Amino acid sequence: MKNINHLLKKYDVPGPRYTSYPTVPAWVGDVGAADYSTSLKSILSGDKLSLYFHLPFCENLCHFCGCMQVITKDHSRSAEYVQKLIHEINLIAAQIPQKPRLVSQIHFGGGTPNFIKPAELTLIMQVIRQHFDVLPDAEIAIEMHPRTSTREFCENLATLGFNRISLGLQDLDPKVQKLINRNQTYEMTRDMVESLRLLGFNSFNFDLVYGLPGQSYEGWMDTLGKVLKMKPNRMAIYSYAHVPWVRPVQRTFEDSDLPTPEMKINFFETALQFFSSNGYQLIGMDHFALHDDELAIALKEGTIHRNFMGYSTRSDAHQIGMGVSAISYVGGNYFQNAKDLKSYYPKIDQDTLATHRGYILNADDALRRDLITQIMCRGYVDIKAFEQKWKIKFKDYFPEALLNLANFQEDNLLKLDANEFKVIDEGSLFLRNMAMVFDAHLEGIRAKAKNPTFSRTI
Repeated sequence: MKNINHLLKKYDVPGPRYTSYPTVPAWVGDVGAADYSTSLKSILSGDKLSLYFHLPFCENLCHFCGCMQVITKDHSRSAEYVQKLIHEINLIAAQIPQKPRLVSQIHFGGGTPNFIKPAELTLIMQVIRQHFDVLPDAEIAIEMHPRTSTREFCENLATLGFNRISLGLQDLDPKVQKLINRNQTYEMTRDMVESLRLLGFNSFNFDLVYGLPGQSYEGWMDTLGKVLKMKPNRMAIYSYAHVPWVRPVQRTFEDSDLPTPEMKINFFETALQFFSSNGYQLIGMDHFALHDDELAIALKEGTIHRNFMGYSTRSDAHQIGMGVSAISYVGGNYFQNAKDLKSYYPKIDQDTLATHRGYILNADDALRRDLITQIMCRGYVDIKAFEQKWKIKFKDYFPEALLNLANFQEDNLLKLDANEFKVIDEGSLFLRNMAMVFDAHLEGIRAKAKNPTFSRTI
């Protein structure tokens, strides 16, 4: 693999991750519960559903984190939240009249989902199965933190039919962990993975983050080596988004603690080369999977999908998010729940959907979403098929965008002609940049923003 440092530097600009289109900053507050209800009622019998549950509680605040979380060591607080979540499951199910309600994926994210008690998770799963038909081959996943995990919780996961575990490692260097307020040793993580494997779990996803304060070449290489020893099936290697004007907790460390832009770029290049030479395939722009993993197979077969949980194999499912701040994509439209507990609880208590904002896509949005999704997931668009599907002429519909793709062609990252849009060589690292040229909302979002809205693309 050739040295790509100069390309990483050239295309390192703020830009969306395109887990949705239009992206969240374009969403509006006048989309509410009635709109969401209409979309839920449009779900047909036999449509596949992907259920996401946000469990926001964490014992400690990680200083790099951008997720919605509630910081508390009082584990009794989860009891009320679980009851609200169950109430919301009942409300959502009542809005989907058609049966069977087929579920192909369930994901618990956070926060720290293993903050709640085993009995509470059992209750949630029981209610899910009362209202929904969970398919035999459904992926049932949960994010966990080794520090707050217990043997009882892990055994309960096996009993409930969970089959995928996601662990946030970020960086195993003690210096980095101290600066980001996350105490998670390699030994702690290794022992948890080994215990879960003994319980029958064989599908693991790890999250790493590059660009964190205190990171060094030596520490990063040590982390990569330890990750390889644990042999996760999948990995996501994310760029740290330093946005202290959005997340004030990121001011708890100094800017001087952050690696230079050149170091940050080299961290990613190092990880890319390391895992590519050790049995992993690059998926999209920042995910990796073993070659026999379902995600790698989906990429090969062209069935891979992208949503707020990253890359997924469940491309045909409506995504129904439940819990505070959770996001849904149902019936071709986006909806987000109330973003804090003081807003979420009253809505649920009033027997109403907790919708806070969303976006109803028009025809142009739907067309561009399809195009951007194909770019982000496959790096390939059959232009003739796209034209036929959407009844357009590609070059006439996107004249400015096609001009803006010239740089990628000159850098041998993209092959583009009348028949196909094909990302080549290291172009898969710059999918966000290529997708940006087709984003009709991007300039308007930038014009309204006082500070950078998006993280950097590298």
